[in-house]
Amino acid sequence: MLLLFALLPALLLGLALSAWYGRTDARHAAAMLRSMADGSELALRGYLARHRDAVATIAAMPTLRAQFDASTLQPRLRLLRQMHPGMLTTFGAAPDGQLLIAEPARDAAGRADHWRGVNLADRDYFRAALRNRAASISGMLHSHGHAQGMLIGIAAPVFDARGKLLGVVGAVLDADKLQADLDHLAGPRDALALLDPQGRIVAASAALNVRRGAAAHDNRTLRHALALAVGHVADVDPSPWWEQRGLRETLPQGWQVLALGPRQFFAHALLLALGLLALLLLAMALTLRLLIRGTTRRLLTPVHALAKELARFDPGSATELPPGVRDAPYELQPIVDALEAHVALIQELLTQREETLAEREHEIEQRTRELRRAVAALGESARTDALTGLTNYRGWRELAESLWREAQNGHGEIAAIACDIDHFKAYNDTYGHPAGDECLRRVATALREILGSAARVLARSGGEEFMALFLPAPRRRAQELALAARAAVAALAIPHSGSAPGHVTLSLGFSVMLADPDARLDVLLRAADLALYRAKRSGRDQVAELSVSALQKLRNEE
Repeated sequence: MLLLFALLPALLLGLALSAWYGRTDARHAAAMLRSMADGSELALRGYLARHRDAVATIAAMPTLRAQFDASTLQPRLRLLRQMHPGMLTTFGAAPDGQLLIAEPARDAAGRADHWRGVNLADRDYFRAALRNRAASISGMLHSHGHAQGMLIGIAAPVFDARGKLLGVVGAVLDADKLQADLDHLAGPRDALALLDPQGRIVAASAALNVRRGAAAHDNRTLRHALALAVGHVADVDPSPWWEQRGLRETLPQGWQVLALGPRQFFAHALLLALGLLALLLLAMALTLRLLIRGTTRRLLTPVHALAKELARFDPGSATELPPGVRDAPYELQPIVDALEAHVALIQELLTQREETLAEREHEIEQRTRELRRAVAALGESARTDALTGLTNYRGWRELAESLWREAQNGHGEIAAIACDIDHFKAYNDTYGHPAGDECLRRVATALREILGSAARVLARSGGEEFMALFLPAPRRRAQELALAARAAVAALAIPHSGSAPGHVTLSLGFSVMLADPDARLDVLLRAADLALYRAKRSGRDQVAELSVSALQKLRNEE
Protein backbone atom coordinates (compact mmCIF):
# COMPACT_ATOMS: atom_id res chain seq x y z
CA MET A 1 0.00 0.00 0.00
CA LEU A 2 2.86 2.37 0.74
CA LEU A 3 4.24 1.83 -2.77
CA LEU A 4 0.83 2.56 -4.27
CA PHE A 5 0.44 5.78 -2.32
CA ALA A 6 3.90 6.91 -3.46
CA LEU A 7 3.26 6.37 -7.16
CA LEU A 8 -0.45 7.13 -7.54
CA PRO A 9 -0.29 10.98 -7.61
CA ALA A 10 2.41 11.06 -10.29
CA LEU A 11 0.57 8.45 -12.35
CA LEU A 12 -2.72 10.35 -12.19
CA LEU A 13 -0.96 13.58 -13.11
CA GLY A 14 0.67 11.93 -16.15
CA LEU A 15 -2.68 10.55 -17.33
CA ALA A 16 -4.43 13.89 -16.85
CA LEU A 17 -1.68 15.76 -18.69
CA SER A 18 -1.70 13.31 -21.58
CA ALA A 19 -5.51 13.52 -21.95
CA TRP A 20 -5.54 17.33 -21.86
CA TYR A 21 -2.55 17.60 -24.16
CA GLY A 22 -4.10 15.19 -26.68
CA ARG A 23 -7.41 17.09 -26.83
CA THR A 24 -5.69 20.46 -27.25
CA ASP A 25 -3.40 19.11 -29.94
CA ALA A 26 -6.33 17.55 -31.83
CA ARG A 27 -8.18 20.90 -31.86
CA HIS A 28 -5.13 22.70 -33.20
CA ALA A 29 -4.63 20.02 -35.86
CA ALA A 30 -8.26 20.34 -37.00
CA ALA A 31 -7.99 24.15 -37.18
CA MET A 32 -4.83 23.99 -39.30
CA LEU A 33 -6.42 21.35 -41.56
CA ARG A 34 -9.46 23.55 -42.18
CA SER A 35 -7.28 26.60 -42.90
CA MET A 36 -5.20 24.59 -45.37
CA ALA A 37 -8.28 23.14 -47.11
CA ASP A 38 -10.09 26.50 -47.33
CA GLY A 39 -7.01 28.21 -48.76
CA SER A 40 -6.49 25.44 -51.31
CA GLU A 41 -10.17 25.38 -52.31
CA LEU A 42 -10.29 29.15 -52.85
CA ALA A 43 -6.98 29.27 -54.75
CA LEU A 44 -7.93 26.39 -57.09
CA ARG A 45 -11.51 27.66 -57.51
CA GLY A 46 -10.10 31.08 -58.53
CA TYR A 47 -7.65 29.53 -61.00
CA LEU A 48 -10.31 27.44 -62.78
CA ALA A 49 -12.99 30.16 -62.69
CA ARG A 50 -10.60 32.81 -63.99
CA HIS A 51 -9.71 30.78 -67.09
CA ARG A 52 -13.31 29.64 -67.63
CA ASP A 53 -14.55 33.25 -67.45
CA ALA A 54 -11.82 34.37 -69.87
CA VAL A 55 -12.97 31.80 -72.46
CA ALA A 56 -16.61 32.75 -71.85
CA THR A 57 -15.74 36.42 -72.40
CA ILE A 58 -14.15 35.63 -75.77
CA ALA A 59 -17.22 33.55 -76.76
CA ALA A 60 -19.52 36.48 -75.94
CA MET A 61 -17.60 39.03 -78.04
CA PRO A 62 -19.94 40.71 -80.57
CA THR A 63 -17.28 40.40 -83.28
CA LEU A 64 -17.29 36.59 -83.10
CA ARG A 65 -21.06 36.45 -82.87
CA ALA A 66 -21.21 38.45 -86.10
CA GLN A 67 -18.44 36.63 -88.01
CA PHE A 68 -17.12 33.28 -86.78
CA ASP A 69 -14.20 32.19 -88.95
CA ALA A 70 -10.45 31.59 -88.73
CA SER A 71 -9.48 35.18 -89.61
CA THR A 72 -11.68 36.60 -86.86
CA LEU A 73 -10.73 33.95 -84.33
CA GLN A 74 -6.93 34.04 -84.70
CA PRO A 75 -6.12 37.48 -83.17
CA ARG A 76 -8.56 36.96 -80.30
CA LEU A 77 -7.27 33.49 -79.49
CA ARG A 78 -3.72 34.80 -79.61
CA LEU A 79 -4.62 37.66 -77.25
CA LEU A 80 -6.41 35.25 -74.91
CA ARG A 81 -3.31 33.07 -74.70
CA GLN A 82 -1.05 36.07 -74.11
CA MET A 83 -3.24 37.32 -71.25
CA HIS A 84 -3.40 33.85 -69.64
CA PRO A 85 0.01 32.11 -69.84
CA GLY A 86 -1.45 29.02 -68.18
CA MET A 87 -3.26 28.23 -71.44
CA LEU A 88 -1.12 25.92 -73.57
CA THR A 89 -3.45 26.11 -76.56
CA THR A 90 -6.48 28.18 -77.56
CA PHE A 91 -8.75 27.05 -80.38
CA GLY A 92 -11.93 27.62 -82.35
CA ALA A 93 -14.04 24.79 -83.76
CA ALA A 94 -17.09 24.40 -85.97
CA PRO A 95 -20.37 23.05 -84.52
CA ASP A 96 -19.46 19.56 -85.77
CA GLY A 97 -16.19 19.66 -83.79
CA GLN A 98 -13.83 20.27 -86.74
CA LEU A 99 -10.98 22.59 -85.69
CA LEU A 100 -10.90 25.90 -87.59
CA ILE A 101 -7.85 27.49 -85.94
CA ALA A 102 -5.51 26.87 -83.00
CA GLU A 103 -2.92 29.02 -81.24
CA PRO A 104 0.01 28.56 -81.28
CA ALA A 105 0.07 27.52 -84.91
CA ARG A 106 3.05 25.23 -84.31
CA ASP A 107 3.19 22.35 -81.87
CA ALA A 108 6.05 21.44 -79.53
CA ALA A 109 7.82 19.62 -82.40
CA GLY A 110 7.70 22.74 -84.60
CA ARG A 111 5.07 21.41 -87.00
CA ALA A 112 2.93 24.11 -88.59
CA ASP A 113 -0.86 23.70 -88.81
CA HIS A 114 -0.67 20.54 -86.72
CA TRP A 115 -4.32 20.99 -85.83
CA ARG A 116 -5.69 20.52 -89.33
CA GLY A 117 -8.01 17.54 -89.58
CA VAL A 118 -8.51 17.31 -85.77
CA ASN A 119 -12.11 16.86 -84.65
CA LEU A 120 -13.21 17.60 -81.05
CA ALA A 121 -16.70 16.14 -81.24
CA ASP A 122 -15.72 13.22 -78.98
CA ARG A 123 -14.13 15.40 -76.29
CA ASP A 124 -16.05 15.69 -73.02
CA TYR A 125 -15.54 19.43 -72.64
CA PHE A 126 -16.76 20.05 -76.22
CA ARG A 127 -19.93 18.03 -75.67
CA ALA A 128 -20.49 19.62 -72.24
CA ALA A 129 -20.26 23.14 -73.68
CA LEU A 130 -22.90 22.31 -76.30
CA ARG A 131 -25.09 20.48 -73.81
CA ASN A 132 -24.94 23.21 -71.13
CA ARG A 133 -24.88 26.10 -73.63
CA ALA A 134 -22.25 27.69 -71.39
CA ALA A 135 -18.53 27.57 -70.67
CA SER A 136 -17.57 24.15 -69.27
CA ILE A 137 -14.43 22.69 -67.68
CA SER A 138 -13.38 19.12 -68.43
CA GLY A 139 -11.82 16.58 -66.16
CA MET A 140 -8.17 15.64 -66.62
CA LEU A 141 -7.16 14.92 -70.22
CA HIS A 142 -4.18 13.01 -71.55
CA SER A 143 -1.93 14.84 -74.01
CA HIS A 144 -2.55 14.66 -77.76
CA GLY A 145 0.69 16.17 -79.01
CA HIS A 146 1.79 18.34 -76.12
CA ALA A 147 4.89 17.55 -74.11
CA GLN A 148 2.85 17.80 -70.91
CA GLY A 149 1.07 14.63 -70.03
CA MET A 150 -1.93 15.99 -68.12
CA LEU A 151 -4.21 18.73 -69.41
CA ILE A 152 -7.54 20.40 -68.62
CA GLY A 153 -9.94 21.50 -71.34
CA ILE A 154 -12.27 24.52 -71.32
CA ALA A 155 -14.86 25.22 -74.02
CA ALA A 156 -17.63 27.80 -74.52
CA PRO A 157 -20.25 27.89 -77.32
CA VAL A 158 -20.66 30.93 -79.59
CA PHE A 159 -24.18 31.90 -80.71
CA ASP A 160 -25.30 34.59 -83.13
CA ALA A 161 -27.89 37.21 -82.23
CA ARG A 162 -30.74 34.77 -83.05
CA GLY A 163 -29.34 32.02 -80.84
CA LYS A 164 -27.93 29.89 -83.64
CA LEU A 165 -24.80 27.92 -82.76
CA LEU A 166 -21.82 29.24 -84.75
CA GLY A 167 -19.09 27.17 -83.16
CA VAL A 168 -17.03 26.67 -80.01
CA VAL A 169 -13.98 28.47 -78.61
CA GLY A 170 -11.82 26.96 -75.92
CA ALA A 171 -8.43 26.47 -74.31
CA VAL A 172 -6.27 23.69 -72.93
CA LEU A 173 -4.60 24.26 -69.53
CA ASP A 174 -1.49 22.62 -68.14
CA ALA A 175 -2.44 20.63 -65.03
CA ASP A 176 1.15 21.01 -63.78
CA LYS A 177 0.27 24.60 -62.81
CA LEU A 178 -2.32 23.26 -60.38
CA GLN A 179 0.31 20.86 -59.00
CA ALA A 180 2.71 23.77 -58.42
CA ASP A 181 0.02 25.83 -56.65
CA LEU A 182 -0.90 22.87 -54.48
CA ASP A 183 2.77 22.24 -53.54
CA HIS A 184 3.04 25.89 -52.50
CA LEU A 185 0.00 25.65 -50.21
CA ALA A 186 0.84 22.29 -48.60
CA GLY A 187 3.42 21.93 -45.84
CA PRO A 188 5.87 19.00 -45.59
CA ARG A 189 3.44 16.97 -43.45
CA ASP A 190 0.24 18.14 -45.15
CA ALA A 191 -1.61 15.88 -47.58
CA LEU A 192 -3.63 17.64 -50.30
CA ALA A 193 -5.26 16.18 -53.41
CA LEU A 194 -7.22 17.76 -56.28
CA LEU A 195 -9.69 15.44 -58.05
CA ASP A 196 -11.46 15.99 -61.36
CA PRO A 197 -15.20 15.20 -61.84
CA GLN A 198 -14.31 11.56 -62.73
CA GLY A 199 -12.48 11.13 -59.41
CA ARG A 200 -8.98 11.08 -60.93
CA ILE A 201 -6.01 12.63 -59.14
CA VAL A 202 -5.02 15.81 -61.00
CA ALA A 203 -2.57 17.08 -58.36
CA ALA A 204 -1.39 15.68 -55.04
CA SER A 205 1.17 16.68 -52.40
CA ALA A 206 4.25 14.54 -51.89
CA ALA A 207 2.98 13.36 -48.49
CA LEU A 208 0.25 11.28 -50.18
CA ASN A 209 2.72 9.33 -52.36
CA VAL A 210 0.14 8.71 -55.12
CA ARG A 211 0.39 8.77 -58.90
CA ARG A 212 -1.23 11.63 -60.76
CA GLY A 213 -3.90 10.42 -63.14
CA ALA A 214 -4.80 7.42 -61.00
CA ALA A 215 -8.33 6.94 -59.67
CA ALA A 216 -8.74 8.20 -56.11
CA HIS A 217 -10.81 5.10 -55.21
CA ASP A 218 -7.72 2.96 -55.84
CA ASN A 219 -6.07 4.55 -52.78
CA ARG A 220 -7.43 3.31 -49.46
CA THR A 221 -6.96 6.63 -47.62
CA LEU A 222 -8.48 8.76 -50.39
CA ARG A 223 -11.37 6.31 -50.75
CA HIS A 224 -12.24 6.88 -47.08
CA ALA A 225 -11.82 10.65 -47.51
CA LEU A 226 -14.28 10.72 -50.43
CA ALA A 227 -16.95 9.31 -48.13
CA LEU A 228 -16.73 12.36 -45.81
CA ALA A 229 -19.48 14.96 -45.74
CA VAL A 230 -18.52 18.16 -47.56
CA GLY A 231 -17.08 20.84 -45.26
CA HIS A 232 -16.81 18.67 -42.11
CA VAL A 233 -13.53 17.60 -40.46
CA ALA A 234 -13.74 13.90 -39.54
CA ASP A 235 -11.53 10.86 -38.86
CA VAL A 236 -10.12 8.98 -41.86
CA ASP A 237 -8.67 5.46 -41.74
CA PRO A 238 -8.38 5.16 -37.91
CA SER A 239 -5.92 2.70 -36.35
CA PRO A 240 -4.54 2.17 -32.82
CA TRP A 241 -1.19 3.93 -33.48
CA TRP A 242 -2.03 6.45 -36.23
CA GLU A 243 -5.10 8.50 -36.94
CA GLN A 244 -5.76 10.93 -39.75
CA ARG A 245 -8.39 13.60 -40.06
CA GLY A 246 -9.79 14.65 -43.41
CA LEU A 247 -11.81 17.46 -45.00
CA ARG A 248 -13.56 17.40 -48.39
CA GLU A 249 -14.46 20.58 -50.30
CA THR A 250 -16.17 20.86 -53.69
CA LEU A 251 -15.33 23.09 -56.67
CA PRO A 252 -17.44 24.06 -59.71
CA GLN A 253 -18.55 21.31 -62.12
CA GLY A 254 -17.72 18.36 -59.87
CA TRP A 255 -14.05 19.07 -58.95
CA GLN A 256 -13.03 18.26 -55.38
CA VAL A 257 -10.25 19.11 -52.90
CA LEU A 258 -9.24 16.57 -50.24
CA ALA A 259 -7.11 17.67 -47.27
CA LEU A 260 -5.63 15.12 -44.85
CA GLY A 261 -3.54 15.61 -41.74
CA PRO A 262 -2.53 13.89 -38.53
CA ARG A 263 -5.07 13.91 -35.75
CA GLN A 264 -2.29 15.06 -33.41
CA PHE A 265 0.96 16.83 -34.21
CA PHE A 266 2.93 15.97 -31.10
CA ALA A 267 1.90 12.40 -30.32
CA HIS A 268 5.50 11.15 -30.60
CA ALA A 269 6.77 13.74 -28.12
CA LEU A 270 3.90 12.95 -25.76
CA LEU A 271 4.59 9.21 -25.86
CA LEU A 272 8.28 9.86 -25.21
CA ALA A 273 7.49 12.02 -22.18
CA LEU A 274 5.05 9.45 -20.82
CA GLY A 275 7.62 6.70 -21.33
CA LEU A 276 10.23 8.72 -19.44
CA LEU A 277 7.72 9.35 -16.68
CA ALA A 278 6.93 5.64 -16.52
CA LEU A 279 10.64 4.79 -16.25
CA LEU A 280 11.05 7.27 -13.43
CA LEU A 281 8.05 5.83 -11.63
CA LEU A 282 9.45 2.34 -12.07
CA ALA A 283 12.82 3.41 -10.67
CA MET A 284 11.11 5.00 -7.72
CA ALA A 285 9.08 1.85 -7.09
CA LEU A 286 12.17 -0.38 -7.08
CA THR A 287 14.04 1.98 -4.75
CA LEU A 288 11.15 2.17 -2.34
CA ARG A 289 10.68 -1.58 -2.35
CA LEU A 290 14.36 -2.23 -1.46
CA LEU A 291 14.38 0.36 1.29
CA ILE A 292 11.11 -0.87 2.74
CA ARG A 293 12.24 -4.49 2.82
CA GLY A 294 15.58 -3.63 4.54
CA THR A 295 14.40 -1.09 7.06
CA THR A 296 10.73 -1.82 7.65
CA ARG A 297 11.02 -2.25 11.41
CA ARG A 298 13.43 0.64 12.04
CA LEU A 299 11.74 3.08 9.66
CA LEU A 300 8.12 2.03 9.97
CA THR A 301 6.95 5.19 11.66
CA PRO A 302 8.85 7.64 9.36
CA VAL A 303 7.68 5.73 6.31
CA HIS A 304 4.04 6.02 7.38
CA ALA A 305 4.54 9.73 7.92
CA LEU A 306 6.17 10.05 4.49
CA ALA A 307 3.29 8.20 2.84
CA LYS A 308 0.77 10.58 4.42
CA GLU A 309 2.72 13.60 3.15
CA LEU A 310 2.95 12.17 -0.36
CA ALA A 311 -0.78 11.42 -0.40
CA ARG A 312 -1.43 15.15 0.10
CA PHE A 313 1.26 16.27 -2.36
CA ASP A 314 0.18 17.74 -5.75
CA PRO A 315 3.20 17.87 -8.09
CA GLY A 316 1.22 19.87 -10.66
CA SER A 317 0.85 22.92 -8.38
CA ALA A 318 3.88 22.67 -6.05
CA THR A 319 7.39 23.73 -7.02
CA GLU A 320 9.13 21.85 -4.21
CA LEU A 321 8.47 19.02 -1.76
CA PRO A 322 6.58 19.85 1.47
CA PRO A 323 8.68 20.26 4.69
CA GLY A 324 7.38 16.99 6.12
CA VAL A 325 9.01 15.08 3.24
CA ARG A 326 12.24 17.08 3.08
CA ASP A 327 12.79 16.57 6.86
CA ALA A 328 12.63 12.76 6.61
CA PRO A 329 15.38 10.65 8.23
CA TYR A 330 18.73 10.23 6.53
CA GLU A 331 17.85 6.74 5.35
CA LEU A 332 14.89 8.13 3.37
CA GLN A 333 16.84 10.97 1.74
CA PRO A 334 17.42 9.05 -1.55
CA ILE A 335 13.66 8.81 -1.95
CA VAL A 336 13.27 12.48 -1.13
CA ASP A 337 15.95 13.36 -3.68
CA ALA A 338 14.24 11.24 -6.31
CA LEU A 339 10.93 12.96 -5.58
CA GLU A 340 12.53 16.39 -5.92
CA ALA A 341 14.03 15.37 -9.26
CA HIS A 342 10.63 14.08 -10.30
CA VAL A 343 8.94 17.39 -9.40
CA ALA A 344 11.64 19.32 -11.31
CA LEU A 345 11.18 17.08 -14.34
CA ILE A 346 7.41 17.57 -14.27
CA GLN A 347 7.87 21.33 -14.05
CA GLU A 348 10.31 21.19 -16.97
CA LEU A 349 7.88 19.10 -19.03
CA LEU A 350 5.06 21.51 -18.25
CA THR A 351 7.24 24.46 -19.27
CA GLN A 352 8.28 22.73 -22.49
CA ARG A 353 4.67 21.91 -23.26
CA GLU A 354 3.57 25.52 -22.81
CA GLU A 355 6.44 26.79 -24.96
CA THR A 356 5.70 24.23 -27.69
CA LEU A 357 1.99 25.06 -27.70
CA ALA A 358 2.76 28.79 -27.84
CA GLU A 359 5.06 28.25 -30.83
CA ARG A 360 2.47 26.14 -32.65
CA GLU A 361 -0.29 28.65 -31.95
CA HIS A 362 1.93 31.41 -33.35
CA GLU A 363 2.61 29.33 -36.48
CA ILE A 364 -1.10 28.65 -36.96
CA GLU A 365 -1.97 32.34 -36.56
CA GLN A 366 0.76 33.36 -39.01
CA ARG A 367 -0.34 30.81 -41.66
CA THR A 368 -3.97 31.83 -41.15
CA ARG A 369 -3.09 35.49 -41.77
CA GLU A 370 -1.13 34.55 -44.88
CA LEU A 371 -4.01 32.45 -46.21
CA ARG A 372 -6.51 35.23 -45.54
CA ARG A 373 -4.33 37.72 -47.43
CA ALA A 374 -3.99 35.27 -50.32
CA VAL A 375 -7.76 34.62 -50.36
CA ALA A 376 -8.48 38.38 -50.34
CA ALA A 377 -6.04 38.92 -53.23
CA LEU A 378 -7.64 36.09 -55.23
CA GLY A 379 -11.12 37.45 -54.63
CA GLU A 380 -10.10 40.96 -55.74
CA SER A 381 -8.34 39.58 -58.84
CA ALA A 382 -11.42 37.54 -59.82
CA ARG A 383 -13.60 40.70 -59.76
CA THR A 384 -11.17 43.10 -61.53
CA ASP A 385 -10.75 43.61 -65.28
CA ALA A 386 -7.05 43.09 -66.02
CA LEU A 387 -6.96 45.58 -68.92
CA THR A 388 -8.67 48.65 -67.43
CA GLY A 389 -8.44 48.05 -63.69
CA LEU A 390 -12.21 48.55 -63.38
CA THR A 391 -14.61 46.00 -61.94
CA ASN A 392 -15.24 43.16 -64.42
CA TYR A 393 -18.61 41.64 -65.35
CA ARG A 394 -18.58 39.15 -62.49
CA GLY A 395 -17.82 41.85 -59.91
CA TRP A 396 -20.34 44.16 -61.57
CA ARG A 397 -23.20 41.68 -61.07
CA GLU A 398 -22.29 41.11 -57.41
CA LEU A 399 -21.92 44.83 -56.58
CA ALA A 400 -25.03 45.80 -58.56
CA GLU A 401 -27.21 43.31 -56.65
CA SER A 402 -25.76 44.53 -53.32
CA LEU A 403 -26.32 48.20 -54.20
CA TRP A 404 -29.88 47.43 -55.36
CA ARG A 405 -30.70 45.84 -52.00
CA GLU A 406 -29.28 48.90 -50.24
CA ALA A 407 -31.39 51.21 -52.42
CA GLN A 408 -34.56 49.21 -51.70
CA ASN A 409 -33.92 49.36 -47.95
CA GLY A 410 -33.66 53.16 -48.18
CA HIS A 411 -36.36 53.58 -50.88
CA GLY A 412 -34.08 56.05 -52.68
CA GLU A 413 -33.55 56.92 -56.33
CA ILE A 414 -30.90 54.89 -58.14
CA ALA A 415 -29.48 55.76 -61.56
CA ALA A 416 -27.80 53.58 -64.20
CA ILE A 417 -25.58 54.91 -67.00
CA ALA A 418 -24.64 52.63 -69.93
CA CYS A 419 -21.64 53.69 -72.07
CA ASP A 420 -20.35 52.35 -75.38
CA ILE A 421 -17.36 53.46 -77.49
CA ASP A 422 -18.59 54.39 -80.97
CA HIS A 423 -17.26 52.43 -83.97
CA PHE A 424 -14.82 50.51 -81.76
CA LYS A 425 -14.69 47.50 -84.07
CA ALA A 426 -13.63 49.77 -86.92
CA TYR A 427 -11.04 51.30 -84.62
CA ASN A 428 -9.60 47.86 -83.83
CA ASP A 429 -9.60 46.88 -87.49
CA THR A 430 -7.86 50.13 -88.49
CA TYR A 431 -5.32 50.63 -85.72
CA GLY A 432 -4.88 47.10 -84.38
CA HIS A 433 -5.74 45.43 -81.08
CA PRO A 434 -2.82 46.90 -79.04
CA ALA A 435 -4.06 50.37 -79.94
CA GLY A 436 -7.60 49.23 -79.15
CA ASP A 437 -6.48 48.08 -75.70
CA GLU A 438 -4.78 51.44 -75.10
CA CYS A 439 -7.96 53.21 -76.21
CA LEU A 440 -9.98 51.16 -73.71
CA ARG A 441 -7.54 52.03 -70.92
CA ARG A 442 -7.67 55.77 -71.68
CA VAL A 443 -11.46 55.81 -71.89
CA ALA A 444 -11.67 53.83 -68.62
CA THR A 445 -9.34 56.36 -66.95
CA ALA A 446 -11.47 59.27 -68.17
CA LEU A 447 -14.65 57.59 -66.90
CA ARG A 448 -13.01 56.89 -63.55
CA GLU A 449 -12.01 60.57 -63.20
CA ILE A 450 -15.50 61.86 -64.07
CA LEU A 451 -17.76 59.16 -62.60
CA GLY A 452 -15.53 57.40 -60.09
CA SER A 453 -16.11 59.78 -57.14
CA ALA A 454 -19.90 59.73 -57.58
CA ALA A 455 -20.49 56.19 -58.84
CA ARG A 456 -21.04 53.43 -56.30
CA VAL A 457 -20.26 50.90 -59.05
CA LEU A 458 -18.16 51.53 -62.18
CA ALA A 459 -17.41 48.48 -64.33
CA ARG A 460 -16.34 47.29 -67.74
CA SER A 461 -19.36 45.12 -68.46
CA GLY A 462 -17.91 43.64 -71.66
CA GLY A 463 -15.89 44.58 -74.76
CA GLU A 464 -16.12 48.35 -75.26
CA GLU A 465 -19.13 48.68 -72.91
CA PHE A 466 -19.13 50.26 -69.44
CA MET A 467 -21.81 50.54 -66.76
CA ALA A 468 -22.16 52.81 -63.71
CA LEU A 469 -24.65 52.89 -60.83
CA PHE A 470 -25.32 55.91 -58.60
CA LEU A 471 -27.11 56.08 -55.23
CA PRO A 472 -28.67 58.48 -54.44
CA ALA A 473 -29.01 59.92 -57.93
CA PRO A 474 -31.59 62.54 -58.95
CA ARG A 475 -32.28 62.76 -62.68
CA ARG A 476 -30.49 66.10 -63.13
CA ARG A 477 -27.34 64.82 -61.46
CA ALA A 478 -27.33 61.64 -63.61
CA GLN A 479 -27.73 63.72 -66.77
CA GLU A 480 -24.88 66.05 -65.76
CA LEU A 481 -22.56 63.13 -65.10
CA ALA A 482 -23.41 61.47 -68.44
CA LEU A 483 -22.76 64.70 -70.35
CA ALA A 484 -19.49 65.24 -68.48
CA ALA A 485 -18.35 61.69 -69.31
CA ARG A 486 -19.14 62.16 -73.03
CA ALA A 487 -17.20 65.45 -73.05
CA ALA A 488 -14.23 63.93 -71.20
CA VAL A 489 -13.85 61.14 -73.77
CA ALA A 490 -14.16 63.61 -76.63
CA ALA A 491 -11.48 65.76 -74.96
CA LEU A 492 -9.05 62.86 -75.17
CA ALA A 493 -8.95 63.50 -78.93
CA ILE A 494 -7.96 59.94 -79.74
CA PRO A 495 -7.68 59.87 -83.56
CA HIS A 496 -10.29 57.68 -85.29
CA SER A 497 -10.55 57.87 -89.08
CA GLY A 498 -13.68 55.72 -89.04
CA SER A 499 -15.63 58.21 -86.89
CA ALA A 500 -17.35 61.29 -88.33
CA PRO A 501 -15.72 63.74 -85.86
CA GLY A 502 -12.31 62.19 -86.61
CA HIS A 503 -11.74 61.09 -83.03
CA VAL A 504 -13.06 58.49 -80.59
CA THR A 505 -16.50 59.34 -79.19
CA LEU A 506 -18.80 57.87 -76.57
CA SER A 507 -22.54 57.21 -76.62
CA LEU A 508 -24.38 57.07 -73.29
CA GLY A 509 -27.83 56.16 -72.10
CA PHE A 510 -29.19 56.64 -68.60
CA SER A 511 -32.27 55.92 -66.57
CA VAL A 512 -33.39 56.78 -63.02
CA MET A 513 -35.72 54.64 -60.89
CA LEU A 514 -37.22 54.83 -57.42
CA ALA A 515 -36.13 51.59 -55.71
CA ASP A 516 -39.46 50.68 -54.09
CA PRO A 517 -40.19 47.09 -52.98
CA ASP A 518 -41.95 46.23 -56.27
CA ALA A 519 -39.13 47.55 -58.50
CA ARG A 520 -36.58 45.30 -60.22
CA LEU A 521 -32.94 45.93 -61.03
CA ASP A 522 -33.15 44.33 -64.48
CA VAL A 523 -35.84 46.83 -65.49
CA LEU A 524 -33.52 49.75 -64.64
CA LEU A 525 -30.61 48.18 -66.54
CA ARG A 526 -32.86 47.41 -69.53
CA ALA A 527 -33.99 51.05 -69.61
CA ALA A 528 -30.37 52.28 -69.59
CA ASP A 529 -29.48 49.85 -72.41
CA LEU A 530 -32.42 51.03 -74.54
CA ALA A 531 -31.44 54.65 -73.89
CA LEU A 532 -27.94 53.81 -75.11
CA TYR A 533 -29.47 52.21 -78.20
CA ARG A 534 -31.42 55.40 -78.85
CA ALA A 535 -28.22 57.45 -78.60
CA LYS A 536 -26.54 55.10 -81.08
CA ARG A 537 -29.49 55.17 -83.48
CA SER A 538 -29.66 58.98 -83.32
CA GLY A 539 -26.12 59.42 -84.66
CA ARG A 540 -23.81 58.41 -81.76
CA ASP A 541 -21.67 60.77 -79.61
CA GLN A 542 -24.85 61.61 -77.70
CA VAL A 543 -26.53 61.17 -74.31
CA ALA A 544 -30.06 59.75 -74.29
CA GLU A 545 -32.51 59.09 -71.47
CA LEU A 546 -35.26 56.52 -71.11
CA SER A 547 -37.39 56.54 -67.99
CA VAL A 548 -38.69 53.33 -66.50
CA SER A 549 -42.25 54.45 -67.21
CA ALA A 550 -41.34 54.95 -70.87
CA LEU A 551 -39.86 51.47 -70.94
CA GLN A 552 -43.11 50.04 -69.56
CA LYS A 553 -45.03 51.96 -72.25
CA LEU A 554 -42.80 50.53 -75.00
CA ARG A 555 -43.41 47.03 -73.68
CA ASN A 556 -47.18 47.60 -73.65
CA GLU A 557 -47.06 48.85 -77.26
CA GLU A 558 -45.10 45.77 -78.32
